[in-house]
Amino acid sequence: MSIQLLARESNSYSIRQLLESEFEYYKSIRLEAIQTEPSLFRWSNPAESDLSDLDWQERIKYPRIVFGLFKKDELIGMTSILLLNNTEAYFGQSFIRPKHRGQGLSSLLYKIRMAWVNTQQIKRLIISHREINTISKKAILRAGFEYSHRELVHWLDGTTGYSLYYRLEL
Repeated sequence: MSIQLLARESNSYSIRQLLESEFEYYKSIRLEAIQTEPSLFRWSNPAESDLSDLDWQERIKYPRIVFGLFKKDELIGMTSILLLNNTEAYFGQSFIRPKHRGQGLSSLLYKIRMAWVNTQQIKRLIISHREINTISKKAILRAGFEYSHRELVHWLDGTTGYSLYYRLEL
């Protein structure tokens, strides 16, 4: 399958698909996200902080598509798509450094992912957030997703709580 690289710009910000060779960008911003917002990310086994560089090199590869958000040349955020099968994809791993929030940059995260899925045969998108994360909820609903269900999950901060799921039929 051919993977088309996409990029978008807004003022001094840009977002683009990270290359497999840029796995260290992915690793650094993902670990920063987990350390900055442990209450908003799920527990994983093995813990992402314990992964080797080889593991990170594998994680950035298809069927995951990772996008980096930049202010000029500085990586300030990320988002990803995980293809679940030929017709479904999961939007996840969104993070913007706190000092860059509140500027509408999450719209770039949605725009780049929507542009990518529009080049594919994707029919359904799935996204989720922790129940207490009302900011994510607003962005998800603004992007056109509809509530689907909730699941009890374990979060990195050691608590258990609900994750709300949404879907968008294309």
